[in-house]
Amino acid sequence: MEKSLLVVERIVLESLEKGALELDELGLQCGLNKPLLQAVLFELINRGVVSYSGNEYCLDWKNRENWISLLKNKEGMKAEIKELFSSLVNRKYEEDEASNLKVQKIWLMPKEKEDLERRLKDIDYFIENIKESRKTRPVSEKVSQRQVLFYGSSRYDNLVQSILKAS
Repeated sequence: MEKSLLVVERIVLESLEKGALELDELGLQCGLNKPLLQAVLFELINRGVVSYSGNEYCLDWKNRENWISLLKNKEGMKAEIKELFSSLVNRKYEEDEASNLKVQKIWLMPKEKEDLERRLKDIDYFIENIKESRKTRPVSEKVSQRQVLFYGSSRYDNLVQSILKAS
């Protein structure tokens, strides 16, 4: 079994997290066209991640020990982040007004760096509060319409060195 998932496989699994869905419902949740969705589902069924019964697809929870590592695989998660971030960069430079991306290079004094780290933690707290409130006050949402956020910081020289190692 492969050790990670593609982005299109992940969006299908995220759509099935809350329960079983028929093909058309799943297509609306994922935002994938029918032929691609069917191909992804075929692969996920073959890998034992998804099951099909009574016109509905669902996560194969009884065999989760065989596939749960796919979701948590570090290399797979890194690949997903890279793919999504690359897509965001491409969309931004294609003048997609719905995409927002900012990169700042600035020297920070220690106190400013502490303030930045606190504010990034505030963003985490804000997002976690939203997730918690969805548990008590669910919202009808399509997985494909979720916002994808990237944030963080690193020293410029560390990033450059990482790029050089990858080359």
